[in-house]
Parts: sequence; C-alpha cells; structure tokens
Amino acid sequence: MRMTQHPTWMAHGLRLLLSLTVALSCLNAVHAQSTANAQAVASTAASAASAPVLTQAQVKTQYENCPSGHYTGPRPGKARYTKDPWLWVVTPEFARKFCMPQEFVSSELQGAEAIAYKMVQNQDEEVCGWGDNPDVCRRASEHRFEIYYKNGTIPKERDVPYFHAARTPSTKLLASSDAQWQFMMKSLKKKPRIGALGVFESQQFGLQSVKGGKIAWPLGTLAQEVYYEEAFEGIDYLAVEGASGFSRLEGWRKSGAKQMVITVRNPAAKDERRRSWEMPLSEFPLVITIPPRLSERLIQNDQAKGLDLQGLAREALKRP
Repeated sequence: MRMTQHPTWMAHGLRLLLSLTVALSCLNAVHAQSTANAQAVASTAASAASAPVLTQAQVKTQYENCPSGHYTGPRPGKARYTKDPWLWVVTPEFARKFCMPQEFVSSELQGAEAIAYKMVQNQDEEVCGWGDNPDVCRRASEHRFEIYYKNGTIPKERDVPYFHAARTPSTKLLASSDAQWQFMMKSLKKKPRIGALGVFESQQFGLQSVKGGKIAWPLGTLAQEVYYEEAFEGIDYLAVEGASGFSRLEGWRKSGAKQMVITVRNPAAKDERRRSWEMPLSEFPLVITIPPRLSERLIQNDQAKGLDLQGLAREALKRP
C-alpha cells in the first residue's frame, strides 16, 4: 500500500466535509451483518473442532488427493492447519485441482479461476495531523484481491515473468528535496530499475460497481502489487490493491449499485483512453465478475474499516 496524503490537504478536505450534512447510514446494518458473520464463523469453527480428529492417512485420503495440490486451511477433523484470513471464491475446476472446500465454490465467478480477498492495513506508515490536530492519526486501509487466472488471459505492457512492488518503509520518513528529486529522475532514465517496473500498465485494472449491465459508479484504480507467471501450472497469480472509503460516497449510495466487477484495459490503447464509466463492459478485454458473497463482504469491510473522513473530522474537533 503506497497511498500518502499531506496533512494540509487533509485539513482542507476535512473543513470542506464538515460543511456537509451527509448522514452516516447503514451502521446498524453493518453491525448486524458483522454479528451474523462472526456467529457463522464461530459455528463453523465449533463444528470443525467437534469433529473426530483424523489420522494423517485419513487427512491425505479426504483432503490431499487432488492433482495440483491441496488447501491447507481448517477442515473438519484436521488437527494441524493454517489459519485462513481470506474470503475465497473459486471455480469448480479450481476446487477440483486444489481440494478446496465446497463452500468456496461459486458458479458466478467469471474471468478468473479464483480470488482471495481481505482488507489490509498499511503497517509501514501512520500519518498524523488530520484536521490540524497532531493527535489524530490514521493508517491507510485498502482492499486486496489475489487473483488466480489462466496463463496469458490478461495482456501485459512488459513481457516479464514476475513483479513485486518495492517496499522501503523507512524512506517514508525522508522527504526528498527538489534537487534530490531531479537527481532521481535523471538516474532512472540512465539506469531504469527493471525490478521496479510493473508488468501491467498503471491504470490497467479498475474496481467498478455495475447496475443493469453498465458501470454505475467507478470505485477506483487497483494498483498491481505482486505478479508471478505460472505460479501453478497454467495459472498466473496477480495481487492488486485499491483504496477504501467508497461506501461513504453519496454518489455510490445513490447509484444503488452493489454488484462489483474488476475491469481490465488493453495497455496498448492507453493513448486513446476514455474514462471507465464512459465505456461499455463489452469494450474491456477482460471483465472479472465478483460473486455477490464477495461483493457483500467488500461493502461490509469498507463501511466498518474503510477511510472515514467525517469520522476523522469529528475526532479532530475533540481537542483537549
């Protein structure tokens, strides 16, 4: 996650937002949904815990007999497993290849073989000074999608087999001078940082809410974080992240669009680019349809943990 915001800009935005009277909606619904989800998870965990413990031979027979590998998360009867913080949606074919739980399978997932989703918080940078109050601090929270798709499905800007976004946490505390910035730009031209160049064009992926088969409200660009060609045989892996806070936008709420898709542009057409909401879905080389179960969790997470400028404004006004 690389989103950085300047406190002075934040203060201006907060003052502007304080003049609005947009009501905070859906809080009770979010609480109820969160409670229901927590109860469902607790029920599943209790069921798994109450199941008879399987021998290693039984585990292999029931859960580890698929051609491409197996799911290492919790399963009934398994004493040893990896805790799973992700929400998965997978195709029936992907489930058969990797022995995925049946509850992960979705016939509504299109354009990809599997998606693992969760909300992530920036652990490298915490910005303070919201509303000119030095005690109001925030870490950015973003939506992360880890997408598994058939090799070669998504057109690349650079034909390289992998990419990993640079992580240099301590440099966030070293702001560059104009002279240093100019040096960096010249240096990049002379010696391009091949490892830091993305495989895909920077605006190639977008998260959209759709209604009636059209983009009703764009939710923002998804930045490429990690890419591996053929992480598994015939399957590429791509991790992207997008900013949170869309659920508090009046335009999105009024649109009533709760179905989500990930659109993929053609990198070769960037010079003739139109805004995503001006394009029919049929013009995108690929549209990944997000099943309702994932869309609902995405909205729920955004409402509960996404960027809340009004909340920060209220907190900033609570000066001692």
